[in-house]
Amino acid sequence: MIWWFKARRVWAVLVPCMALFAAVVAGFNGVAVEFPSLLVGGSNDFLVMLLAPVPVTSGLLLSLSSRLEEGEAAAWRPVSRYDTVLVLVTGAFAIVVGGVAGQASGSDDAWSTGRNTLFLIGLMLLVHAVAPQGAVAVPVGWIFMVVLIGFDRFHHPYPWTVLPQPPTDPPAFAAALVTFAAGLATHARQRPRL
Repeated sequence: MIWWFKARRVWAVLVPCMALFAAVVAGFNGVAVEFPSLLVGGSNDFLVMLLAPVPVTSGLLLSLSSRLEEGEAAAWRPVSRYDTVLVLVTGAFAIVVGGVAGQASGSDDAWSTGRNTLFLIGLMLLVHAVAPQGAVAVPVGWIFMVVLIGFDRFHHPYPWTVLPQPPTDPPAFAAALVTFAAGLATHARQRPRL
């Protein structure tokens, strides 16, 4: 297991990304900037909190992509199980950080970051199965797609957007859980490319 931690660069890559995630959630809670909308013709308020999952999703994918091919080729090493646990721990960390920040500040935006991170991790892992090189751009691409075309003319988010939905929105929560579970299952079944 020690070689797995070193190969995945958990301490060098993922832990600092998780710390940055926690800092963004704590520091930019409720901060919004105006961003142009392509469909409305005006602008939408863009919550900086929507960008919070980017460091943790990028760090997770970099960790999962860092490999020691020779060591992982041995069938008796449970590498896939370790990777699954890493994804689950990362998702749980995001939920806890969002929950603690939401409880401390009373902000709905902070409560939503855990759900949003789960959704983006799942989406990224699904894309990684078919396009490994482009998967790291999926969370950022989804966020900017939501910002640019995800709101109607009354500045209400469309249901497919998931990210700007309130934390108590059942369809957004269900979409996040299903996407995370599908991404995790896809990643767990995927054999590394040697």
